[in-house]
Amino acid sequence: MLDAQIDWQSLPIQEAALTLHKHERVRRTHANAPLVDELIASNWLVPEDEDDNFMLSVRGRSGLVELLDLRLPEWREWLDALEGDQLMLGEAFEQRWGFIKEQLRSDLPRVLNRRSLQQALLGNPETPLPEHLYKELPQIELSDDRCLHLRGNMDLRLVRKHGTAIELKKIWRQLSEAVLPERDFRQIQELDGELPYLVMTIEDRGVFLDIDLPENLLAIWVAPDQLPLAGDFLRFLPQFVPHVHFGDLDHQGLVIAERLAIQSQRPVRRFIPAFWKDYLKDFASTTSDSGKGKGAAWRGPVLSVQLLRDLMTSNRWLAQAPLLLDARLHEEMRKLMD
Repeated sequence: MLDAQIDWQSLPIQEAALTLHKHERVRRTHANAPLVDELIASNWLVPEDEDDNFMLSVRGRSGLVELLDLRLPEWREWLDALEGDQLMLGEAFEQRWGFIKEQLRSDLPRVLNRRSLQQALLGNPETPLPEHLYKELPQIELSDDRCLHLRGNMDLRLVRKHGTAIELKKIWRQLSEAVLPERDFRQIQELDGELPYLVMTIEDRGVFLDIDLPENLLAIWVAPDQLPLAGDFLRFLPQFVPHVHFGDLDHQGLVIAERLAIQSQRPVRRFIPAFWKDYLKDFASTTSDSGKGKGAAWRGPVLSVQLLRDLMTSNRWLAQAPLLLDARLHEEMRKLMD
């Protein structure tokens, strides 16, 4: 039985089947409709008084365990993992959203923080809200609320879909950096005004803030969790504006540059000042055996750039921070503009 085209790998289908075993009833939704409709057609479910609510028939109760064993062999382990009265994802959502919906404010913001909404509706900010549950909500956008950090000195403006343009030069005159929240960045339509001659992404937060920028260079801070937003911003820049990445010389630093190229869909080259080799003896640190994070062991083939080759073959890495104090750095950056 139940030979219909039902996707048993689908989370809403799995939860509907487990809910039937736990409670002998289920609410029909668009996401679980293929299973519920087939069970109704097979006389396994009968309607309850409330619309879209169904309960197992005698036939359904007698055949459900065999069906679960056939289609979801691990279903007992899944239920055992739910300690005591712990709710499944869909159950938690139904319970919480059912209550909130009755008290819902009429002026609900168009954009909501993703983690806060997941805490409110699922009880855990780290649990992703599945697409089928997201569709049951009013029309809202979710934001991770990362921020774009920019420094420069050119008359660059961010044109918004609605409202006046953001004049970055005015912000830079008063503050160390311009910080644009993600939800505001998503309203940017295009760049206007004086474009940079060169854009430089910088990994270290302190270096980004303290480095002296040549005229017409735009700097962007790119911590690992900021890469998607930085990549989206870089797409606004014409391809003739070159992009260089200045980061630590370790495996994570190389990965950041590679990921930026993918995120921005544009070429990127690494900025390795010629004098950096002078720091190899006294400033290099030994890589760790951990598979990720700062100073992690090198992976992949040894690269042809001599300084990188020396670091990779000796299991060492260099942080970019010391270069900030070197008088030669500004001249190396100025050469990039020529």
